[in-house]
Amino acid sequence: MRMKDLMKKGIVTALIVSMSATVFTGCGSSDNGSTASNQQPETKQDAAPQQSEAKQDADQPASEADQPEQTGNDKPYDGVTLKWALTDNAATGEETQKMVALIKEMTGINIEFSITPTAAAGEIDKVLVSLMAGDDIDIVSRTPIQFEEFYNAGVLTPLDELAANVGYDMETVYSGAAVKFDGQTYALPAERDIWLTYYNKKVFDDAGIPYPEAEGWTWEKYVETAQQLNDAGKGVWGSFIGNDAVHSYMYATQSGVNPYKADGTSNFDDPAFADSMEWFFSLGNDLKIQPSSVEVASGTYPYNSFMIGDNIGLYVCGGWVASTLTTLEKYPRDWQAGILPMPYPEGSEPSSLVIDSCYAVPATSSNKEAAFEAIKCIAENKYTLGYGRIPAKTLTEDEARAYIEGTLVPMFEHDGITTEDFMAGWFDSSRNYISEKIVGTADTVINQIITEESLMYGQGAKSLEDTMSSIKSRADEAIKEAQAE
Repeated sequence: MRMKDLMKKGIVTALIVSMSATVFTGCGSSDNGSTASNQQPETKQDAAPQQSEAKQDADQPASEADQPEQTGNDKPYDGVTLKWALTDNAATGEETQKMVALIKEMTGINIEFSITPTAAAGEIDKVLVSLMAGDDIDIVSRTPIQFEEFYNAGVLTPLDELAANVGYDMETVYSGAAVKFDGQTYALPAERDIWLTYYNKKVFDDAGIPYPEAEGWTWEKYVETAQQLNDAGKGVWGSFIGNDAVHSYMYATQSGVNPYKADGTSNFDDPAFADSMEWFFSLGNDLKIQPSSVEVASGTYPYNSFMIGDNIGLYVCGGWVASTLTTLEKYPRDWQAGILPMPYPEGSEPSSLVIDSCYAVPATSSNKEAAFEAIKCIAENKYTLGYGRIPAKTLTEDEARAYIEGTLVPMFEHDGITTEDFMAGWFDSSRNYISEKIVGTADTVINQIITEESLMYGQGAKSLEDTMSSIKSRADEAIKEAQAE
């Protein structure tokens, strides 16, 4: 639901009143608080929050008059204090604290945290509510699709003029991946969550089946391999992919089929989307190479089944899974994992789904120039902190290999994942990288519609024809309502 609709119903006003008194209750830090469609969990971090060196009173944000005079040196905002909106868990995390220290080192800017809890399912983003109330926040981080709601609410600062003032070429640095709405840039991408295929080497070894190879790794080859694993091992699932809505249309989008028609209406009457829906749910319901939709929905097989068990051969999910594989204390295992690129439809160009974590400057920021300098620093340097992040900024092949060999390969020593494995999965410049979720008019509502309808089909409560007809009509209505605003 768009913010304008909520305002008409008087919901936002009540939330603003309740949130304004609690937003600035403490200092700490957090990640963006967002969750990708592949169910990335928020990871608890133990490091204590680091206090800024020139800490200002939380109720006295830096004003333009308070800022140091720019003298042309390499740190024109030295001593300025900015507020970064994060959840408490992310704010106190080691990675965030290292980023704060790096911002201070490189720009002289001090960071304080505006602690804001993550919204529960169905609730309005609490940072968005704070910004609509006029709270002074300088840095926010979300995915592109989440930032669309912020843009529609009018709480983001366009970055084009800020970039031009300092001669910063956002198009070149990020290869066109900066977040744009209506032709203007509103957020810089820092890291990419690129989907991979993960596999259990022990399952392959026990079955006597060679490890799969990146070259020609199509969905058809994936299914064939999963069937072989099922046949070879009792109690082994050849495949595991969750029930998320994106899975039901990924085959179509990877085949190059647009979810919108040229006239702006939805394209879900294209047979490719019905074929994609039918294909995905057939993996568990008909081919039985993975748990059925009902078994997944019941919680019998949670999202982390691959990491906590030893009987799943292949697993397709976001790049965040790789980081969990390095935490052997949390997910102990006596088997090695391998990685491949995400499978793609046979006959199509190789592609992988991706979602970016991005940083923006709110319209309420009292120091937009300094805030832009800070998000530039985050976007360009976060991947260097040693946490296995995949940068959204453009790297040359030599830079990519140096990063992999210096950071990623040592992190995955237990699994023996090589430089070439990472190059193929995450740094292949010839591969198409496609948004994991539908992006366009009424996209948030459409993704929710597909979630509801696809689960009914997958669990046998609705026919494929009725499911696709309902998705089409509901999506078109959502688009019409959005265009009328």
